[in-house]
Amino acid sequence: MCENHAVDEPFWMRRFMLWSYGRWVDDTLDLYLFLGNMGRKPLIGGAVRYFAARYGEYLHGGRAATVDEACEVLAEARQITLMDCACRVKSGNCEKPLRTCIGINTGAEVLGGLRKEKQISEAEAKEIIFNSYKHGLIRSVTHCVSPNTYVICNCCTCCCVPFRLRSVYGIRTAMDNGARIAVLDRSKCLACGECADFCPGQAVDPDGGGVDGEKCLGCGLCLDSCPAGALEMSDRHGYTALNKPGFPKRVLMYAAFFGVIFPVALIYKIFKT
Repeated sequence: MCENHAVDEPFWMRRFMLWSYGRWVDDTLDLYLFLGNMGRKPLIGGAVRYFAARYGEYLHGGRAATVDEACEVLAEARQITLMDCACRVKSGNCEKPLRTCIGINTGAEVLGGLRKEKQISEAEAKEIIFNSYKHGLIRSVTHCVSPNTYVICNCCTCCCVPFRLRSVYGIRTAMDNGARIAVLDRSKCLACGECADFCPGQAVDPDGGGVDGEKCLGCGLCLDSCPAGALEMSDRHGYTALNKPGFPKRVLMYAAFFGVIFPVALIYKIFKT
């Protein structure tokens, strides 16, 4: 497995953050988009983007994942729960399937418990992941308190808050590039354009440009959709796996959450109400 996604030790901070997120999910998503917009403002924008990037890296963020990577996470999960996609329920921008959010371990326990969802089998979860590309849904593994995965997301470009934070507001750690990158075999390519239509990062140019590694998320949608098998996923050069932060970084995480993030969230909730 490319990184330690599924190992999930019981941890009070993860449970508290997920409970808070699950209890006020719409407000949390609004807050993330508000901070993303603040990151574009003069004077304060740079500081907000830096803080948001670190928050996504250490506390709540994600990375794109291929089918194989997502299935590796499922294989090591002790509990799996199927839930509605919070981004798509909130946004309502499309008619793509809602039941595509797969809670893992603490995510299944906390979020699934709040929503009173039932557990599903590994085989049922895999079927959802295998079929996600048909609807153009981006696969990503999302962590709460790095590096532990709490959910496998299958969301669309028009509703997904992490994708919007990345593509519109430049906060890459909300949905960072995955461990793999697409490679095009021109000898097999039919130049049909299917891969380009499915690629959320607009990274594939079958007419001669190949694959732009900077734009490629590593989700594998191009590979899934190619009728000729002209694409494969290769290890991304320079990819750094998520690891459990050392003690100094963990202390900073706690201080940042309780000293900055939680108070800001409460103030935002009060003023929004």
